[in-house]
Amino acid sequence: MENAKMQKFSADEVIIREGEAYQEMYKIVYGSVAIYIRHGEKEEHLIGIYSKGKCFGEVHVLSDEPSIYTVVAFDEVLLMRITKDTLEDFIRNNPRNAIDIMQNMVHTNMLMQKNISLLLDDIYEKQDVNKKRTKELKDKIEKYRISGCHLWEKGEDSL
Repeated sequence: MENAKMQKFSADEVIIREGEAYQEMYKIVYGSVAIYIRHGEKEEHLIGIYSKGKCFGEVHVLSDEPSIYTVVAFDEVLLMRITKDTLEDFIRNNPRNAIDIMQNMVHTNMLMQKNISLLLDDIYEKQDVNKKRTKELKDKIEKYRISGCHLWEKGEDSL
């Protein structure tokens, strides 16, 4: 692309931070980036590593929503910066770019679906454990209630 703005980042440098708003996306010219959810937190999750030719950050340009992930330079990386104003030229100059953007969006969507599924499994498992504990507690209370009634009926109430 003519007039394309190139940006270079060093290894471990944050390019996009989860939860922050951006007005651009990027295509990797050389190098690679790591994509994370909850970067730097205890629950950090690596989504993947993208290298030459891959795009990221398309959600910002297409929706004006804050970033859903953090992108960190894995090694030295050179990126082509694409804004809303340059997006049409970016696709017109190489229609394959549209396919790359769609593939990234599908990949992100599939990962989110997988994470939602895993989260639901955890919730249901915990509910099952809680139901079991609740039943055990109810049984224990009933046992003590019944044994306490027998003691009380016999006049052996110690209260």
